[in-house]
Amino acid sequence: MDSQPGQLSLAVDKLKGNPDLIRQVQAELAAIRGIEQVSTDPDLGLLVVAYDKSQLTSFTSLLALKATFSTFFPEVDSMKLALWLSQSL
Repeated sequence: MDSQPGQLSLAVDKLKGNPDLIRQVQAELAAIRGIEQVSTDPDLGLLVVAYDKSQLTSFTSLLALKATFSTFFPEVDSMKLALWLSQSL
């Protein structure tokens, strides 16, 4: 996991060469309030999420983000991710 203000990057092996999963993840993440853009690199398995810090503040948004990551990427510690995001907002 790597980040800079307003952007989170994750390398996730299961995204490599998996366009159906990429579309599902992009759709789920894009529906969360505060997420501005979701991009991927299917060759590297890279997921980049751009977010508006002022909008990704509600418990509901953070819970939706945690749920999405838990569903698609159970290997990623989604609780740690949500906690990290809530502290960096």
